[in-house]
Amino acid sequence: MAEPTEKVYVFTKETVLRSIASLERQPIHEHFSGYLAILRALRVGRGVEPVKVTDIKEFHERYLHVLGAPERSPYVRPFKSRGKGRLSLFNSNVSGSYSPSSIRAESPLAGIIDVHGTNREATYSLKEGHAEAAFESLLKNRKVPAGALVAFLYRDYGLRLAEPLIQNAISLFRDEFGLTVGTGIVVFNLLFEDDSAGFSPSDFEIATDGDINA
Repeated sequence: MAEPTEKVYVFTKETVLRSIASLERQPIHEHFSGYLAILRALRVGRGVEPVKVTDIKEFHERYLHVLGAPERSPYVRPFKSRGKGRLSLFNSNVSGSYSPSSIRAESPLAGIIDVHGTNREATYSLKEGHAEAAFESLLKNRKVPAGALVAFLYRDYGLRLAEPLIQNAISLFRDEFGLTVGTGIVVFNLLFEDDSAGFSPSDFEIATDGDINA
């Protein structure tokens, strides 16, 4: 039997908004974005290339940047460290937020990542037990709905899928962020919950020429 032909799909606007609302109800710390950025950079660099603040900035540009937002507040996130989140713009000083001086002992990231060097030469690595520490300090012991996060991150992207199923979109996310093999599976199972029952094929639509980043 021939395999289904892949097509390029995008999430519907309604799906993205519903997913953002789901994330807003979670006690996800703002620095979860930085943790995701480091996971992605380690996957892209295959664990050989050092992770730098430019990798964290690239994640923000790729997934958190909002077209038409003010230059001083170009990024958006549905995460908030105190109480429930709210979709809000935040400033462009990513380098400052993740500088060695900002990651002090009292920072939630201090128990998750190690910073080596200073200023622009600083590199980042994950500590042993980083997922457990992230679950406790960044997620407050509550798993992130995987489908909702994927719909938010990939809201401006066309996804090449054999079928318009959230499980297929989550698979793309897991591959990009190094969560498909070995310890990556353990990290995914610890940090993310399966919310696929809340999605259906109607949450996708065929991408058109007007869809960006397809």
